[in-house]
Amino acid sequence: MIKERRDNRGRVLMTGESQLKNGSYSYRYVDPDGKRRSVSSWRLLPWDIGRDGTKNQECLRDMEERVRKSLVAGRTPKPLDENATVNDFWEKYLETKAEIAEGTLVSYIFLYNRHIKDDIGRRKIATVKYSEVKQYYLRKAGQGLGISSLRNIQNILGPIFQLAFRDGYIQSNPTDGIIPELSRRKDWQVKKMEALTWTQQERFVEFVSGSYEFREWLPALTLFLGCGLRVGELTGLVWQNVLWEKNVIRVDHTLNYKIALDGRCQYYITFPKTKNGARDIPMLEDVRNTLEALYERRDDFNAGTKIMVDGYTDFIFRDLNGRLYNGRRINENLRRMQKKYNEREEAEAKKHRRAPELMPDFTAHTLRHTFCTRCAEQKMPIHSLQYLMGHAHPETTIRVYSSIWDTTTQDAMAMMNGKFRIR
Repeated sequence: MIKERRDNRGRVLMTGESQLKNGSYSYRYVDPDGKRRSVSSWRLLPWDIGRDGTKNQECLRDMEERVRKSLVAGRTPKPLDENATVNDFWEKYLETKAEIAEGTLVSYIFLYNRHIKDDIGRRKIATVKYSEVKQYYLRKAGQGLGISSLRNIQNILGPIFQLAFRDGYIQSNPTDGIIPELSRRKDWQVKKMEALTWTQQERFVEFVSGSYEFREWLPALTLFLGCGLRVGELTGLVWQNVLWEKNVIRVDHTLNYKIALDGRCQYYITFPKTKNGARDIPMLEDVRNTLEALYERRDDFNAGTKIMVDGYTDFIFRDLNGRLYNGRRINENLRRMQKKYNEREEAEAKKHRRAPELMPDFTAHTLRHTFCTRCAEQKMPIHSLQYLMGHAHPETTIRVYSSIWDTTTQDAMAMMNGKFRIR
């Protein structure tokens, strides 16, 4: 059985981490040349206080992130000349982007190698024109990429050309304005995300709870709708995150299942970029009852099977075969449930000679949006909702869920009629 290692505050230490006798933290790794190296800090997490009572010293987890990015890139600086290609500036760009999250960096590298490196990446960066970049995007669209995928490519190409512009290799960024132009194509319009209505939510939960095929997913569905968790936050929950005495779920990490450089998917743990991402979510009665039932049955299956990801074990959500949940699998099963629900609803509607009330397409993120909508409908203060959703800034809450607040504002103004004189 794998034994967890914890610091003197009871926090799980990840692979390579250790706490020294003097209380400081150390992270050991092997560099590209095979040499063993280490970094150390008095602070493990961004919000820890250092030995001197301040937060001046960089925390160990941030140090680890920089080390991992360097190891992932595995490259050495390369002098650039007038023949520098887009690929050359990609190398330089990787050396400068310390603020990109590790998972995002891995996705960027995979996307670059697949779609850019052997295409426009071979071009001399000083010779690339606006029209050529646009033709490149249209060519990719012809190969089946949608507007969302093109935006992801733009998130890489745009900064690369901007770096070349700032370094004086080009006079302007040839990628500027292309994606907005392509987005105006009607067949590429992204549908606005809508929350489930109260009726849809109740009917869908009732369907899942009464289905032998799908009721395995009811606990996850309950936590999505009752906590507003991101999919990685839910799949990463371990029993230590459930603070029964305080009646809260502590969200302090995310379980990721994303593609690696070799093209295969793997699990790894990441932590909130800001302190706002770590939060305690009070448990509604249905949520607590669900977790208590799961806790009582936690050893019914796979009791002897330990899964550890970066020092974390005792995951709450595992299937009957002991496998961890991941976002792709959850969304695939939500689509299956929605399809089965609509098939049953169409049959019932035909039987009773009425119009069917079908369930729209939705994902796990729609359920998070639905939780936010329910909170807004109950007039929850925006700062409280911002905290529950884990947004760093209230502007994010307002921007992403503007339709909710528009409705709330209209209702609030309607209540003002006749309350005071204007003329």
